[in-house]
Amino acid sequence: MKKNIKYIIIAVIIIIIVAIIATMIIISRNDKKQNEEKADYETYDGIEIDKNQTSYQENTGVGDLKNEIGAKGDNSIYETQTEYDGRKILSIKPDMQFCTVLTGIMENKKPENDLNHIEEVGNSFSGKNGIWVAQNSRQTFLSILSQTTKNSYSINDEGYLECKANLDANDTDKSIESILFSNKMYIISITGTCYILDEVSGEVTEYPFEKMAPDQPCEYYENGNQKIFVLTTNQAKILSAQDLIDTIIYN
Repeated sequence: MKKNIKYIIIAVIIIIIVAIIATMIIISRNDKKQNEEKADYETYDGIEIDKNQTSYQENTGVGDLKNEIGAKGDNSIYETQTEYDGRKILSIKPDMQFCTVLTGIMENKKPENDLNHIEEVGNSFSGKNGIWVAQNSRQTFLSILSQTTKNSYSINDEGYLECKANLDANDTDKSIESILFSNKMYIISITGTCYILDEVSGEVTEYPFEKMAPDQPCEYYENGNQKIFVLTTNQAKILSAQDLIDTIIYN
């Protein structure tokens, strides 16, 4: 009888030891799994980020990001950019966006979805410098200058700004003179709207920024030494003429 009790005690002890070992193994595996999952997450500004997302992978390219957001444009118009947290995002190439906006300004209408044509028109000012003003904006721009400068200005038949008479130049005049004799090309349109390539569809679409934000002075695009300023028409009279000209001078 005593011998049987001894065996029972030994069996119970063995069962307890096995149970403890099994429990420790399970806990260890769970901890390892949690640590592995935790390693795939990082926190930025209090937001937990899943690093397994496509946009966080090192070899993620344009095609991967297009699939992720459902973008349909031609691959040639896109590029990838890396955010502060390492996430890659899809965006329109700045030079293609510049060409699209410029084509809309030059043709004074929504451009066709013809990338070759857009690039061709977009290179119209290659190698040139000065300040060029769109046909439909010239009188308005001269009016803005008359309110903010001392010199007398005109716009020639080709659309370029010229100083007719250097009278008693103020700071704005000096800034404009600096632009006129620089190696930069400034393109001015005063319509409160422009045409851009949409990131998702890849097609040309209108961007009426003035309707969306009446206090926004302009939309600004840059490509090398060329700059486009699409100014608001300021219909709401929120901005002064000096606000508008300063937007050009200080960009």
